[in-house]
Amino acid sequence: MIDEKTPDRKPQDTILKTAVDLTLKIGLLLLVIFFCFKILLPFVNILLWAMIIAIIIFPMYEKLGSYFGRRKKIASIIITVVILAILLIPSYWLVSSLVIGLRELGDSFREGSFQIPPPTQEVAEWPLIGNWLYTNWLAASESLSETVTQYLPELGAIGEKLLGALAGTGLGILQFALSTIIAGVFLTYSKDASRSGKSLFTKLMGDRGEEFARVSEQTIRNVATGVLGVALIQSTLIGIALLIIDIPLAGVWIVLTLIIAIAQLPVSLITIPVIIWLFAFKEPLPAVLWTIYLLAAGLIDNILKPMLMGKGAAVPMLVIFLGAIGGFIAFGFLGLFLGAIGLSLGYKLYQTWLQE
Repeated sequence: MIDEKTPDRKPQDTILKTAVDLTLKIGLLLLVIFFCFKILLPFVNILLWAMIIAIIIFPMYEKLGSYFGRRKKIASIIITVVILAILLIPSYWLVSSLVIGLRELGDSFREGSFQIPPPTQEVAEWPLIGNWLYTNWLAASESLSETVTQYLPELGAIGEKLLGALAGTGLGILQFALSTIIAGVFLTYSKDASRSGKSLFTKLMGDRGEEFARVSEQTIRNVATGVLGVALIQSTLIGIALLIIDIPLAGVWIVLTLIIAIAQLPVSLITIPVIIWLFAFKEPLPAVLWTIYLLAAGLIDNILKPMLMGKGAAVPMLVIFLGAIGGFIAFGFLGLFLGAIGLSLGYKLYQTWLQE
């Protein structure tokens, strides 16, 4: 009896020991992964941005590195310093002009010297909105306190969102600067990083891993040029006009234009108030010419985005665009890239599934 039962117990004991051993090993592995994730969590956004920046500027690094031969670290340092200068110098000017403008505005409010200039009679003759705009504008110029009190809840909500956006922009600039420095370090180890990335995609996707790696890389560059590049071009063109026109608080309007363009909202939210200001306080001919310029600068994204976002891409431009917009809505600024990459990879997986 004992000899007959012994063989039956050994497989059960082996299975039990194997199960316990696997449970302990998997539990320990998950604990290590969680521990590493917890440590790196404060730096996830910075590291992701550093990786994205390194991928974007890698072609420039390769071209510049060819002039230095084996001493490619010099190319990495030069590119990092140039990008930091391009980022920080205009940012410092914009922030300083913004702070000065808001300080002067606050001082004029405290001293009671702030006044809104009354509209000209020509404003009332504008079609559709002329009468309404003239009435409210005139009321604000005659009794600012009553107008502010009347719209205080709306103005408070707008001001709170505006301050939050500006604070987030300042923090984003600092994080972007730190990510740029880390990206420079990544570039010096670009070969190892590229090999590691392709190995990871191959491990996850199989034989087509390198293809998916190329799709991700190209998508990042397309989003950078099609979204961030176009937003920078638009805000620069509109900002030059605002400075030449000498509109009050030009620094504030330029920062808002950049934020709105990156968020893929129409920059007409900025240009329309500026156009109204032009026709109210400038001569008709300059006002018309500047209006044409501002409208053209506001519509230039409709031409540049299809050209840049779909350039060299293995997926349709619409997929990249929808991924960037959806990612931005779901995850914020970083979602521009994560959403576009995720939707592009999903599209390629869908194609692969159909073909097979």
